[in-house]
Amino acid sequence: MATESIVVASVRPWQEIRDAKKAEQAARIPIEWRLTEYPPAGTIDVRPVASACGILSGRELKITGESYDATSLAAAIASGIYSAEDVVVAFCKRAAVGHQLCNNLTEIMFLDAIEDAKKLDQYFKETGKTVGPLHGLPMTFKDCFHVKGYDYCNGYISKTFNPSTSTTYVIELVKTAGAIVIAKTNVPQTMLVAEADNNVFGQTKNPVVHHLTCGGSSGGEGSNMGFRGSAIGVGTDVGGSVRIPAAANGVYGYRPTCGLLPFYGYAASGYTGVNTGIPATLGPLAQSVRDLTLFTRVVRNSKPWIVDPAVVPDVFEKGTIARKPIVGVIFSSGLTPHPPVRRALQEAVAKLKAAGFEVKEFIPPTLTSIREVTAKLFTLDGLSYQKNTLKESGEPPVQSVLDIGFWNMPRKSQEEAWVLNTRRLGFCKQMLDRWQEAQVDVVLCPVGPHTPVLPGQWNNDTYTVAWNAVDYPSVVIPFTTADPELDPKDTDFVALSETDAINEAKYDPELLAGAPAGLQIVAPKWGDEQLLADVEVIDLILNGKPEAKLRLRRAF
Repeated sequence: MATESIVVASVRPWQEIRDAKKAEQAARIPIEWRLTEYPPAGTIDVRPVASACGILSGRELKITGESYDATSLAAAIASGIYSAEDVVVAFCKRAAVGHQLCNNLTEIMFLDAIEDAKKLDQYFKETGKTVGPLHGLPMTFKDCFHVKGYDYCNGYISKTFNPSTSTTYVIELVKTAGAIVIAKTNVPQTMLVAEADNNVFGQTKNPVVHHLTCGGSSGGEGSNMGFRGSAIGVGTDVGGSVRIPAAANGVYGYRPTCGLLPFYGYAASGYTGVNTGIPATLGPLAQSVRDLTLFTRVVRNSKPWIVDPAVVPDVFEKGTIARKPIVGVIFSSGLTPHPPVRRALQEAVAKLKAAGFEVKEFIPPTLTSIREVTAKLFTLDGLSYQKNTLKESGEPPVQSVLDIGFWNMPRKSQEEAWVLNTRRLGFCKQMLDRWQEAQVDVVLCPVGPHTPVLPGQWNNDTYTVAWNAVDYPSVVIPFTTADPELDPKDTDFVALSETDAINEAKYDPELLAGAPAGLQIVAPKWGDEQLLADVEVIDLILNGKPEAKLRLRRAF
């Protein structure tokens, strides 16, 4: 089948293949779940369409709405409040609506998912037990994971109509624990862009502020989670690809230390043996910090190190301590954040100090200097894999691929690669030394130099890729939104560099009004277990209800 698909791709215009793939995708949405009316042009927030369209019942809106995160929904299923089929149908409907508004799905698996749910319900009926801690929870995965019988094209025309013959290991693990995969989600062409646009599926939209970017490269996942189209989503992250979409769509995201979660058997979007010094890892997107922990704990409890040789045992199983972590703060590092991001940091610091946290400024090695090195490491081969894969079908690069600046970067020699990785390792040592000198537990910093901007314009990953380079785990939490009254243009702005001036020019208070402004919280390498515990405490202070904050203050 693989040979046939390549032959077809070489003789058919790529546009015909695209149209055939989109037709296949559309046919997988049941007719009764298709929108008959769309919101007017210029609608900013399309999330209310879920309740207005009439496709979901009131009960289904409750299942998929803010009443539940994945953790509480799993408990409701286990107690018999909802059946697995109830939950899966509800989320499939909501994902279908979200996709029609935001174009965020790739492989749609609704019918198979419902059949899987029925089997779980039969097991529950016969035994009175769940099959595992994720029993009945609908999940989505980024397109770069294999699901047997479905394509894994990763946004390339030449890789369409070539179904996977196996399922990626981590998906097998969560399915064993009871999760149900309902769809895969959109990605950018080349996978090296903070966007989700390609010639196969097109541009994914942001459900919160529809004219702004959804981020990437796990952009379809971020958009789907922003619309609450699944209980937990899973993306990958080599430069910010989980955290940027989480922030852009107002949800939670987690990039673990490499080797914490199994990456074995994923659908590679580049040379499988490549070693840039900055390995990719998978990570969850969800509606709460405890959902991030739930996913991670379930996967780790399956002892993935007995299958995936890259997974390290006994690093997430040591237990945590209840504490108010000492928080270091990076306000800016080589690239000036836009006013909404600066305000988010300032407000977060004020809340943490008011709650009795010790907060101090943290000065890292200049993050823009780290980014200069990572950009060269990502393009060691001059993007030969990506360019050759596009040539197979004759499709052109999309604009966002050209705009990020990687396309024309030259191939490096082996000796140049060694020099670059020596520089990267130097930054690792500098970051460790700064951390020890500062005596902080976690660092609070921007996710990016701006909130989501126009599609294709999030082309600088300075505030996320630095943590990939030193392999520190990090979590993104939603916090506030851009407000033109609170966040006017900075009339005193003085550019630090040409890149800084370009970044500042993207800020338009009215255009970005309502854009989510998330925060990133980082811990040292292998500090993942305590990081998630610390972030849950910090999130409670920043986003929790007053009574919950009071209980927390009494606990400490």
